[in-house]
Formats: sequence, C-alpha cells, structure tokens
Amino acid sequence: MAYQRKAGDRITFWEVIHRATSFSSDDLEFLLNEGIIITFGKKNIERLSAMRNGDYFYLCEAVRVKLIGRIIDDEPEFCEYKKNYFWAGYQRHYEMIFPADGVPLIKKFYRGEEKYYTPNFSSGLYNHKHVVEISQDDASDFEKNILRPFFGIGIEDLPDLWSSETIIPTSSPSNKIPQPLENFFPLNQILYGVPGTGKTFITAAYAVAICDNQPLNETPDKKRYKQLCDDGRIKFVTFHQSYSYEDFIEGIKPTITNGNISYEVKAGIFKKFCDDARNKNWNFVFIIDEINRGNISKIFGELITLIEDDKRGELYVTLPYSQEEFTVPKNVYIIGTMNTADRSIALIDTALRRRFDFIEMMPRPELLKSDVDGVNLQKILAELNKNIKNLYDRDHTIGHAYFMKCESRADIDKVFRNKIIPLLQEYFFDDYERINEVLDGVKSYDCPRV
Repeated sequence: MAYQRKAGDRITFWEVIHRATSFSSDDLEFLLNEGIIITFGKKNIERLSAMRNGDYFYLCEAVRVKLIGRIIDDEPEFCEYKKNYFWAGYQRHYEMIFPADGVPLIKKFYRGEEKYYTPNFSSGLYNHKHVVEISQDDASDFEKNILRPFFGIGIEDLPDLWSSETIIPTSSPSNKIPQPLENFFPLNQILYGVPGTGKTFITAAYAVAICDNQPLNETPDKKRYKQLCDDGRIKFVTFHQSYSYEDFIEGIKPTITNGNISYEVKAGIFKKFCDDARNKNWNFVFIIDEINRGNISKIFGELITLIEDDKRGELYVTLPYSQEEFTVPKNVYIIGTMNTADRSIALIDTALRRRFDFIEMMPRPELLKSDVDGVNLQKILAELNKNIKNLYDRDHTIGHAYFMKCESRADIDKVFRNKIIPLLQEYFFDDYERINEVLDGVKSYDCPRV
C-alpha cells in the first residue's frame, strides 16, 4: 500500500522499540508479519499519534535493530490482542522499505554510545521511551550511528526526509535503495596450483574485479586495490597451523587495565569484516592465503555452513561466546589460495570442497621471455616441468613466477641456486640422483647442478 503525501506534510524519522519485556517471540513475529507497530503509555501514544502518513522509522526489538518502515495510515487505533501475553495499546500500520522484498531482516545488536534515539537509551527504569522523534539537527549523527552501519544508506537515499515540500513519489523508496550488484564470480572460490603460479598475486585482480563488478583483468590495479583495502572492502589474512576460531570469528580475550586483568568477548577478523559489510550496497572481498594450512573445521566452526550460497543472509546461528545471532551476508566474497605441493587437492576436507569453486592455476611458460641472453625461458620451464611430472607428479611442478623477473643469465643462475634447486631437494628428499635427472633434462641451458 503506497502512501499519499499531503500538502504541507513534514516527513520525519522516528525510532520505535518493541520491548522484549512486553511481547513474546510469537507476538513479535505476528507484529512483523502484519506490519504493525504498537506502543503503550500516555507519552508514547502521544508520539505515536504525532507520526504522519509517510513518516519513516526504524524498528528495534530490545537493542536489536530490525528494519526501516514507513507509516501508511493517518492515525493510530486502539488494539487489543491475547496471544501468549495479553496486551492492549495503540497501533500504526507500516510498509517495510528496508530490507527490500525478499531480503532477510536485519538482526544486529546496537552496541554503540547511548543517544536519545538509540535502542539502549532509557529515561528511567519504569519510563522507557518506545517512540522517539529524531531531530533534524541530529541528522548527521543519526546517519553515522544508525543508518550507515545498520542499513548501508545515508540521508541522501531518503531525499524527502525532513522536507516540507509537497512531493508525491512515483515509486516506493525501497526501489531507490540499491541492492548488491550481480557479479561475474562465485561467492566462494579457491585458486589452487603448484608453487609460483601467481595465486596470491592474482587475488588482488580478482578482488578489484569483484568490488567494482567488472570482468577480471589479470594485471592487478595496485592503486585501486590499496584504495579498496583502505576503505575496508578488501581484507587479506594468511592461515597457519596456530590460526584459531577465536582469531577468525570471536573469542574471550584478556584486557589489562591499571594492572588488573579482565576478560571480554572480542570479535575476530572475519566477523568484524562481515559486520562492516552487512546491509551495504556494494561488494566486499575476504582473501585467505594458504587456506589449506589452517585447520578449517576448527577455524570456521559453525560458519562452514553459513558460507554456502543459499544460506547467506538466510540462516542465523547463535555464536557461543557473545550469544549474538550471526549470518554471513551475501555481498561478502571469499577467495582462498592453496599450494598443491603442500597438500593434495584430493585430501581437502569434503565440506570445504563442496562450498568452494576450485580454480586451477597452472604454470604458464608463455608468460616468460623467449630470449634472455640467449636462453629461452619458456622452453626451460616446459622441460623442467615435463621432467618433474615424469619423476614425481604434476602437483609438484614449478610455476612461471620464479622466472618472471629474470633479465640476464646471472638472474637465471640465481633463481636456480636459491629457489629451484632447494625446492627440488624438498620434493625429492635430497635424492640428488633424481634431482640431477630433472636438471639434466634441461638441455638448452647449462643450469647449475647439485
């Protein structure tokens, strides 16, 4: 039901709270389904009456922010219900404009500073304000504390707010609020391959392409990548054997104040990233380098389910430390990298394989120079890898990145002595006969021997 603006109407923004002490969970679900806000007490009812047809409000359940709605009736009416609790009060009807149709409700706790318009504000133990008008003088503060962190919008996205002009909108404001863009890439992907194929290097290109909703350009735009990192839209971490759930999701961490130790629940890096990305209308990318070196089951915990495409924003779990309900938003893309020489792809946890698209990064000799002081690097790499496949397997071949910066025969010698030979020693467990078989096969270049 669309509202009709009346001449001279002044559209304002309100806070409305449904206190958990007043309603059961079934009652709250009923009110949401019916598009009703309700309040009690003389002062609250007076403020409910002051709300005009077309006014905006944001709805909280206790200190949990839920949605933005818009009033669609002209005056409050008395209501009386008897479900799990008996309650009587005055109600207004509204249409939900954010999240948009088909997008899950926001279920995020407000933990910021206390303001008269925030869910944690109380004017007295027995005098809770359920309905509060937000002053235009506090517009920028309200935008900073509520609109942007919870809904990803600003005052400019509600252009008629606090206006006294007579404007009849032609479409619902929900159409004005952009949703995350369609993208060329899967939500979860792992770039895997042998050492030196540029997996970590290319993640920057993938991340920029996803954030800007553009096709992949294999040459990363370093300036744009840094800008997106600075803006908090790209985060890079490296997994290792000691990486934990507490580092990634949340955990209890010690804090020392004046020599006294206290403990508090602190969000991990991925949870913080998801909280920042939630309800924004652009894409975010979380990069996990060496993803197979961490204990995936231990690090992801219950989130291994939440990252699935069809669970994003739909399935919520209660986190064990904070008891906060959490979901992974649809606009968070995860890119992992893994080195097949460290751990075969066949040994990766089945749960991880099912949730990620795997993109193989193979050695590409064609990217190398064909003449460096008379040495054809393309042919050198191809012959090396042919010999390694014959003596070992394809998962332990050598990537082109080792030779990308070679400009002279001295550079090539240095790469062989400091990188290629130590790698072969590791592959073949210091079996020098087999190592020299690999090197002997490189007939077009008199490479170092062991």
